Amino acid sequence: MFVTDTHALVHHITGRKSRLGRRARNIFDRVDKAAETILIPFTALEEVMLLSEAGKVRLPLPFRDFVISLSQSENVDLGVNDMQLLLEAASFTTLRDPYDRLIVAQARVAGLPLITGDEEIQRSGLVRTVWA
Repeated sequence: MFVTDTHALVHHITGRKSRLGRRARNIFDRVDKAAETILIPFTALEEVMLLSEAGKVRLPLPFRDFVISLSQSENVDLGVNDMQLLLEAASFTTLRDPYDRLIVAQARVAGLPLITGDEEIQRSGLVRTVWA
């Protein structure tokens, strides 16, 4: 099981798989075949919503339908923001982006590696990452 960050999720769902690292692409391929499970942080979904509303991302479905389809998928878990996540994220002062902090917190609280190409997150050492 893996956690995904926003950019990795967007590249996958918009068909820009060539922008994913090799290992990240393989994981998403396994998720598509129901051979792997992925946890999508609430924060990543919030970012996808904002990006789609701004016209920066074209989803294959309207956002509401997209989230409902994810929630009905047996091998997709949707993360929930709660106090534990917020407290965990509050300790990551080296990460500037508040969304990144919550996504990293989700991976840490779940004890799972994070699919991310974000070099700042990779360099932070706060969480195990998967990409190349």
